[in-house]
Amino acid sequence: MATSNSVQNTMDSLVSKWQNAYILKEVKMVCITYTPKEESMMEAFLDYILALDNQIENFVWVFESVFENEESFALDIANEMQELVQDWNTMNKPAEYDASEINWKPVFEHTDFKNPMQLLVHNLNSFAKNLFPNRDIEVCYVFKNFDISKSEAYQWIKLSLEFPFEKNITWTVVQSTENLVYQKAIDSFPKEVKEIKSDINVNAVVEQLVAQADPTKPENVYRSELVKLMHAVEDRNKDKVSIQTKKCLDIVIRELKNDPNWISQVVTVYVILYNDQIGYKNYNEAIYFADKAVEASEIAQKTTDVSIGNRLAGQTHIGRGSIYVLKNDWKKANEDYIKAKEAYKQCDDYLMQIEACRLCGWSGNKFDKEINVLPFYIEGFNLHSKLTSELLSNSTFPLLLKEVIYNINFENQVSKQKLDEVLIPLFGQHYKFEIDQYGTVK
Repeated sequence: MATSNSVQNTMDSLVSKWQNAYILKEVKMVCITYTPKEESMMEAFLDYILALDNQIENFVWVFESVFENEESFALDIANEMQELVQDWNTMNKPAEYDASEINWKPVFEHTDFKNPMQLLVHNLNSFAKNLFPNRDIEVCYVFKNFDISKSEAYQWIKLSLEFPFEKNITWTVVQSTENLVYQKAIDSFPKEVKEIKSDINVNAVVEQLVAQADPTKPENVYRSELVKLMHAVEDRNKDKVSIQTKKCLDIVIRELKNDPNWISQVVTVYVILYNDQIGYKNYNEAIYFADKAVEASEIAQKTTDVSIGNRLAGQTHIGRGSIYVLKNDWKKANEDYIKAKEAYKQCDDYLMQIEACRLCGWSGNKFDKEINVLPFYIEGFNLHSKLTSELLSNSTFPLLLKEVIYNINFENQVSKQKLDEVLIPLFGQHYKFEIDQYGTVK
């Protein structure tokens, strides 16, 4: 499997940790715990251990079957095993691999009705004994089961551990720190279930990957410095944030002389910086950087394509408006949202225009009279003709309507007939109730 040194080194390190866990005496299962940030790397790890050209000398099988209940899971795994064995027996194999067929079939009938995991354990043991009768090769079965619940995870492991595993077999499961579904099993069976932490330095891997791009191209050099800036912000490293900001802006200013589209990267840098200050609750500093982002977007409106410049303007005005909201300065927030609405109108971005109309109405309601605010909601509603039903339903259109759906003045100005015509196909006959409930937990 072709891969960069940075990724391969990371994979090899995790493989070593995994192997050291499953060869321990009495260990029947290994649970790899990863952070949400490491999720893509965990997917890469599961692909890596299956690759033909890695250095793993054991036998690995990663099961894709989704857990619904113990009975169906055991049968789904049996079906998955049967399909893969059939594929192996009929495929054109690489010359360096044994071309002989696997003479094995899974069992599909439950014989222990009190414990449906007997079927699963039996098939996994049976396959390993058939393929490696001398038990001289470690057999590692990996279950993805990403969507399993905590109670389901504990129960199927508890039931499975009631049966003996072949001495050269281990199972592996994975869990996120955001949802420790296997923690009870780890705590309940400390000898049989061994937990390891992935501990992948994702930031370092990403930076190394980006750094491997062609350094003669300015966009690659810039991307490398920008990634470091984002990581510095994430790490709350103020000194490094300052250093990386200067490096990024130096590249952008140099490239702007030849390509006006680089102005969008000025916006990107200042958006990162004002979000950083929001994290510290330094709202005045955040406004300073938001002002810089707005200034850059105004230049973009004059020097770049209409679509690019106006979208940048809409983005930066909404961003600055959100900071004014944090400062409870509703009038300035409203002014920014109005400018965002006009920018999105100029580039026919109807989805964002609807959202900007909603924000105009929402912020206006905090300080202004209804007669001055209602037109924003009407403008947003009238954009329904510009979008498909699917886009409307999955946009902030329902949230815009939620603010005014029971407002008699809104209904009178739009007309009941028009509301019925537009909203019944989207939300049904009881659209007022459905819209009013939108976004709430049912």
